[in-house]
Amino acid sequence: MKVTAVEARDVRFPTSRTLAGSDAMNPDPDYSLAYVVLRTDGDAEGHGFTFTIGRGTEICVAAVEALAPLVVGQTLEGFAADPGGFWRHVTGDSQLRWLGPEKGVIHLATAAVVN
Repeated sequence: MKVTAVEARDVRFPTSRTLAGSDAMNPDPDYSLAYVVLRTDGDAEGHGFTFTIGRGTEICVAAVEALAPLVVGQTLEGFAADPGGFWRHVTGDSQLRWLGPEKGVIHLATAAVVN
C-alpha cells in the first residue's frame, strides 16, 4: 500500500476565552493541533497530529506540507520494515533538517506524519 497524498489542517479550540488549561507559564492557550491525513492507493488512510497551544500551528502545517514530497510514494510495508529508516528519511532532508530534525517544527511535523 502506497501513500498517495498528505493533507494537513490547522485545528484550533478557543480555550483562551475561558482560560481553560491556562497556568503560570501559559496564561492564554488556544489548544490547537496540526492534523494530518495520509491517503493511500488502498482503502486505508492514516491520521495523526501534533499538539500546539495556538500561534505557530500554521507553521507546523506548512512543515507537514513541506515534508509531503518525502512521504508520498512511500509504502506501508517499507515503513513497517524499518520505521527508524523512514524517520531518518523524513527528518534528514538536506535542506529541511536545518529547521531542526531533533527539535523544533520539523520534529513536530514528522511526529504528526509518523504517528
